[in-house]
Amino acid sequence: MKKLALLACSLFAIASVAQAKEIIAQPVTTSSKEVVAEPTAVVEEVVAVVTPVVAPVVAERTPGYINVRVGGDVWSKYSSSSLLNSDTKDLGYQFAIEGYKTYNNIDLGLGLAYQDHAKRKGEGVKNTQGAEYKSMPLYLTAKYNVTNFDLPFTPYIKANAGYSFNFDAKDISNPKINTTIDDGAYWAAGAGMQYNNVNVDLMYGTTYAKVKAEGQKHSNNYDAVTLSVGYNFDM
Repeated sequence: MKKLALLACSLFAIASVAQAKEIIAQPVTTSSKEVVAEPTAVVEEVVAVVTPVVAPVVAERTPGYINVRVGGDVWSKYSSSSLLNSDTKDLGYQFAIEGYKTYNNIDLGLGLAYQDHAKRKGEGVKNTQGAEYKSMPLYLTAKYNVTNFDLPFTPYIKANAGYSFNFDAKDISNPKINTTIDDGAYWAAGAGMQYNNVNVDLMYGTTYAKVKAEGQKHSNNYDAVTLSVGYNFDM
């Protein structure tokens, strides 16, 4: 009986130890929720505002220059009339200033000149002289530059057309007659050459005028071949 009781106690003790081991071996579960804060990414949206760059419209500049020139008449003649001789003596001369714009081979411009015409040669017994005058023509001018040849200078042809303001008419002598002079048209044409900024040309031109003497008007045009030298100043 004692042995049976002892066996029962031993079995109870073994069972208790086994239960204790099972409890220790069992993991402890903690039921706690972990709150993880996710980082919030703040994305800055950069909007690039592109301003279109508009290039300024620049008009193409046409080259231009001013030509200052001086010339003398190598030949001249007045209109012939029953009152006056047409032949001249001494030398007529002129000063001119012309402004040009260049378009390819063509130069177009405006000119203003001062002309002191040659004296009239008297003829016959009375040696009648006078009715000479001065002119200030305002004119359009054009030059065509010939660039087809390989030359150290540039040949050109030139033409002027405008209106002449005539003044300071000399009285007729033998006998003395008071005179006045009318304005008239003006034109000239010729050819020349240019080397660097220096140019030389030979022009034939006519200044139209009428002289009034003793209540009558007489043609008093002035024709001349003028040799001129000029210099260009760039603008």
